[in-house]
Amino acid sequence: MGFGDTFKDLTKKAQDAAAEHQDQIRAAVQKAQVTVNQQTGGKYEEKIAKAGAKAEALVESLKPSDPPSGAEPTGSPEP
Repeated sequence: MGFGDTFKDLTKKAQDAAAEHQDQIRAAVQKAQVTVNQQTGGKYEEKIAKAGAKAEALVESLKPSDPPSGAEPTGSPEP
């Protein structure tokens, strides 16, 4: 197993972990936005909001590569 394979495996594990903890990451991003906005006195509110939206979009785009065992597949059920 070479460096490239190891890096790909670590990347996959990180993406899966982030996808599994989307709610926690989302809450942390929101808390950071509020804290930074308070610390800067609202001076950079628009930039903070844009960065928060980008972070939210990134978190939303992460999907676990394998659904958890026992989980129902997503999509519409067939009759």
